[in-house]
Amino acid sequence: MKRTLFYISTFCCILFLWPPHLHAQVNVFQGTYAECQLQAKKENKLILIDLYFVGCMPCAEMDKQVFPDPTVAQELKANYILYKTDVMKEMDGKKLARKYGAPGFPTYVIVNADGQTILTESGFFSVDRFVPLLKEAVHRNKSNLNLVFNRSLDNEYPAAYSERFIKTGEKHDFAELESYLDQQKDLFNETAFLANSVTAFPKYNSWAYDNLRQLINMYGGNLLRNKISTIATKKSKQYGSAQQLDSLQSMLTYIRPTFNDKLWDVFLPGFITNYYTASKDANTYLQLVNQYKVYNTWDLRSNALGQVIIDQAKNNEILKKILAEYQQQQKKQQLDVVDNYRLTLLYYYLQDFKLAAKSIHVLLKADLSAPYLSLQKKEFIALKDAIDKKNSNLFQAKDIKKIIPFNLS
Repeated sequence: MKRTLFYISTFCCILFLWPPHLHAQVNVFQGTYAECQLQAKKENKLILIDLYFVGCMPCAEMDKQVFPDPTVAQELKANYILYKTDVMKEMDGKKLARKYGAPGFPTYVIVNADGQTILTESGFFSVDRFVPLLKEAVHRNKSNLNLVFNRSLDNEYPAAYSERFIKTGEKHDFAELESYLDQQKDLFNETAFLANSVTAFPKYNSWAYDNLRQLINMYGGNLLRNKISTIATKKSKQYGSAQQLDSLQSMLTYIRPTFNDKLWDVFLPGFITNYYTASKDANTYLQLVNQYKVYNTWDLRSNALGQVIIDQAKNNEILKKILAEYQQQQKKQQLDVVDNYRLTLLYYYLQDFKLAAKSIHVLLKADLSAPYLSLQKKEFIALKDAIDKKNSNLFQAKDIKKIIPFNLS
């Protein structure tokens, strides 16, 4: 079976030649992990393990933006020893990445002075998310809400799994892990769970989904997100094809604990859009978008509505609902080029050719010098021609997206 590796693409494993650096106010433990554990025991503090590598842009941005922040530094000073280790260069880093199945970088692991694991997370965390994470771990430790990882870095791992983190030059296909899992009497066992977390074998995907709540309680959601998001993507399409809204909503409730708040905001729109793409039920789609508050900015919402406008070109009820949104937005601020294009399409499909002509005139006078817009000028001229001919069937629209700047947060 083809080797399958999962990564949280938005947050993890983005290469950028930028060495990590820390502000002077953040103290990083100097020494081995074993020595760090002894120090944590002595001070009765938690250990924040930061698994990174040189060239990881989110790792560098954490060092630049987050760790130097006074509120982060204060929380670390009060309750933590910070242990940073390079997963590419240091054996402690490699072993810790293997032990916790690091799905992307940075990966953060918090353990207490007794070596019990409290939580794991991966990716960039802005200050307003990182401080609550640190405080949550303190609370969980006081409440004895620990994960079940054992305390050893030298467990007996299947070679195909271990090779992913500790490179020996040996060739091991991930297909080997299926036979390994077939031989396990207890799939909840730590090494079996880790091996399963990096694979996509249908039988073991289903097992993980069926036992999701128990696995989250045992190991947290960090290692389950990639697998569960893959399953949920498939299921959301199936539910859409079958018009099974109740099943979709039950699934969303079931998988929600797998995701932290920020990643839920990232993944949820995809699940809902998949349901719509398969169902073409625009009323339900708009209902879901509003119910789950999927898009927190107008630009994101407008981009989501673009394809719906085109799909629902003959559905006047839906078009009028969406038109009302664009008209309301138009009262708040001047619409950009892409919004004007969508507004023009709405008038055009509703056969309000007078307002469509006015709207396309504004559109063609706009600044179209941006490369992605200049390529669309022929598209806009073709739309004008269809409006002039008052033929709502003449123009074949394309879904033009706004360019929304990438933000690690």
